[in-house]
Amino acid sequence: MNAHRTKGVALITAMLVMVLSAIAAAAVLVSANTAIRRASTLIDGERAWWYVQGLESFGRRILATDLEKNGPIDSLDEDWHRAIDYLPVEQGVVRGSIEDLQGRFNLNNLASVQPAKYQQQLLRLFQNIEGLDAAQAQPLAEAIADWIDTNQIPSGAGGAEDTDYMSLAQPYRAANQPMSSPTELLAVKGMTPAIYQALAPFVCTLPIGTGRVATKINVNTAKVPVLLALSGSIDRGKIELFEQERETEPAKTVQELQTKGTLPADVTVELVDIKTQFFLMKTEAFIGSGRAALYSVIQRAGSGAPLVIARSLDTE
Repeated sequence: MNAHRTKGVALITAMLVMVLSAIAAAAVLVSANTAIRRASTLIDGERAWWYVQGLESFGRRILATDLEKNGPIDSLDEDWHRAIDYLPVEQGVVRGSIEDLQGRFNLNNLASVQPAKYQQQLLRLFQNIEGLDAAQAQPLAEAIADWIDTNQIPSGAGGAEDTDYMSLAQPYRAANQPMSSPTELLAVKGMTPAIYQALAPFVCTLPIGTGRVATKINVNTAKVPVLLALSGSIDRGKIELFEQERETEPAKTVQELQTKGTLPADVTVELVDIKTQFFLMKTEAFIGSGRAALYSVIQRAGSGAPLVIARSLDTE
């Protein structure tokens, strides 16, 4: 009886060892597979990153060639505006596009030598964007101006300086300097995610020139709400007609638009132009299980290679 009992215990022990070994082997296998997948994803992500960098370099070359080939006039019928929506590459696809940032309102113009003029433009921009409440325009325009100006004096009833932000549950100070990204708007008094989403396609944060000289709007690429914001006496019908015509016949000079009555006399060459220095290039790569997206602000001066002056990266 003792012998049978001993054999039974030995058998159970052996079976237990086998089960434990199987569990351990399965755990090792799962861990190994996870490590392999993790390594593969990291490799795919790294390859995707190299692809978007390559696309960025390609975009800079396109902008340089455009200046050499077509001269300083920039319009929507040129090669730089033709997006790559789907380009197959090894184990994935890439896509990219270039946008003229001077087709948007530069929020940092509020830090120029004539801030009041651009605050009025911002106010009109709010009023011309579909989905925004006109009643919100004045206080938000004032709060944005205060976020950028260098003083601590509220610009109006809707203005906000350090005293307003320091009294919040999570206090912070107003920047009191030009914005580095449009996302800073989300920190401004009165701004909501919904308002930001509506406003974001029409604004940018470009550096202003030496002597606090404001950047100009390119009339050949600017969206209709941005053009309408230039003056309180602009005829919407004429602007919408010009928007259609410029697809094939862009303006060669600002003066020709004033002669035709498309732009009123108060929209001077200090405000608008037909050429651009700043562009936004968006590139994205899907390689295997990896993804990378690169957003590059490119400055193309009158001479020399276009330079990347700002980047933001989104990877998975």
